[in-house]
Amino acid sequence: MGSEERLSAQQDRTWSLLIGVMMWLPAELDVYLERVAGLSHAEYQVLRWLSLSEEREVHMTRLAATASVTPSHLSRIVARLQTRGWITRSSDPSDARRTLARLTASGADVVADTEPGYAAEVRSHVFGHLTSAQAQQLEDITEAVLTPLRADCVGLLPPRASR
Repeated sequence: MGSEERLSAQQDRTWSLLIGVMMWLPAELDVYLERVAGLSHAEYQVLRWLSLSEEREVHMTRLAATASVTPSHLSRIVARLQTRGWITRSSDPSDARRTLARLTASGADVVADTEPGYAAEVRSHVFGHLTSAQAQQLEDITEAVLTPLRADCVGLLPPRASR
């Protein structure tokens, strides 16, 4: 195998570090969320994104993109959350082919109770280790990598904060 077919030493190390973050950070957040709320990280992201929407109601396709889960995984997550009374599903009255997910009052309570601790965990594991400039670089880098993969996900995020 030629050197042009391999990652450089720096690329290989960076890639390994990124894979480690993608593996171990969600696992740490899963442990925390399971302990305090009985939720996985993916389940919490679904509740959280619903809570951030203006009407607490979002089309399932949009919810999958913002919560960073596949549509089939989202269906299983929503079914579990619906069983717990935290989400309801209904057909979109303007297009019956589309399904709306809506956060219930008890689901909103779960998010309100969990969000402060979750934010503290994210700050502790991520932003507490970065300078302000590094945090901005991280935003730039992750957006540059995600945009060609899933521009729809990036487009649904809130706009950048002014710098």
